[in-house]
Amino acid sequence: MRKQKGTPSDHGFTVIELMVVLAVAVIVMGVALPNMMSWLPTYRLSAGARQLAGDLQLARMKAISQNTKYRLKFTTANSYEFEKESGGTFSTESGPFSLPDGITVTGTTPFTTSEFQARGTVNAGGVITLKNINNLEKTVQVNIVGRVAIL
Repeated sequence: MRKQKGTPSDHGFTVIELMVVLAVAVIVMGVALPNMMSWLPTYRLSAGARQLAGDLQLARMKAISQNTKYRLKFTTANSYEFEKESGGTFSTESGPFSLPDGITVTGTTPFTTSEFQARGTVNAGGVITLKNINNLEKTVQVNIVGRVAIL
């Protein structure tokens, strides 16, 4: 007998084939997932440093555009807020903002960063050290001319 074109046996995958592919995918994920989880604290540390550097640059831009002093104040070991000078004293403008889970700022809290002046410079350069749960560190540096860098 001759097979007709287009019969169900000519198209698609069998259940056995699909189950074999699914089993291989589960095994590969089981091997890869623990390795990816060990990298997570390092990624969070980098993300926290980028977040902090970006917010310091934002404080500098606000100081320049609004012709007033700005700074960041750490209220806990992993959260901070923007402060703006008004009438000679600093007050909270926005926040609090949190760093990623497991990331802390070393040092005492409350801790304030250098003050960004209306020209974009700072009153004194400073270094902020971030630490993750594996005790890896990254530092965010603000130099005297207001440049923010991650080291």
